[in-house]
Amino acid sequence: MKTLLSILFVFGAFVAVLAISHRHEEVQQPILYEYMISNFYEDTAAHNAIAAILLNYRMYDTMFEALILLTAIIGMKQFLPAAQELKSEKEDESQS
Repeated sequence: MKTLLSILFVFGAFVAVLAISHRHEEVQQPILYEYMISNFYEDTAAHNAIAAILLNYRMYDTMFEALILLTAIIGMKQFLPAAQELKSEKEDESQS
């Protein structure tokens, strides 16, 4: 029953976020996009536009995304062995 309620809650939240995001009707002007495409070589001296944007314009964003991913991986590595140990203890108790 808890699983069904959890699934319904997640589905409802997903539908709510979708409904809210589709109400946005304002069209943005691509001012920043045009600036980055036309000036990336002069600003960064990089020959590749993707590398210039990721490593120069959005360096901190990319760095913190990598840090969050690393934190998540470390957290999973810390908690998964404990879960495996708990599971093996339960199996040992049920076999006894």
